Amino acid sequence: MLDQSLEAAFRLSRIAVRFAGALILFSALMVCADVVSRRILGVTMSGSDEISGYLFAIATALSMPFALLHRANVRIDAAYSLFSPKLRYALDLFGLVLMTVFAAFVTWRAALAVEVTLTNGSRAITPLQTPLILPQSAWLAGWLLLCVCLLLVMAALIAAGLRGDLDRARQIGGIPSVEEEIEGETAGVLPTHSDMKEA
Repeated sequence: MLDQSLEAAFRLSRIAVRFAGALILFSALMVCADVVSRRILGVTMSGSDEISGYLFAIATALSMPFALLHRANVRIDAAYSLFSPKLRYALDLFGLVLMTVFAAFVTWRAALAVEVTLTNGSRAITPLQTPLILPQSAWLAGWLLLCVCLLLVMAALIAAGLRGDLDRARQIGGIPSVEEEIEGETAGVLPTHSDMKEA
């Protein structure tokens, strides 16, 4: 049940991060078009900076679950590798608890902001007068997904710890080993065994 939930979270986070990438690409193209039209035609696209700001915030929130599940968040591991497996497990769990508390607090405050925006029908004080419920709701969705993923990872980490399977716990919530980082960086770059056989 837990493994299936984690797999579903992986799939959902992959969809979310691809959508986030599309938002960043669209934002970059929009800003480039604005710069070119301003330079060549002397015409500016009103609101491109505002829209790109919304898109960046949404894309960031939607990308965080993917970074969590793929252990891509930056962590300082100068002394981490010197510790015993049990101490590393305890530190991983402690770090995950802190991250969950922080994410839950931000999500709570974001939900309150969305509630106020919805109640007041708030709009941006810009020429576009964007209904703020649109970007804020998408931003909140990213934080909600992060909280769900954090709870799933924490549950899986605790379950692996209770089984005494510290290797599995490290694969779920620990810092990637050098071998894992090399494998991740070279995935799809170096030829696989099957590729070499076909050649």
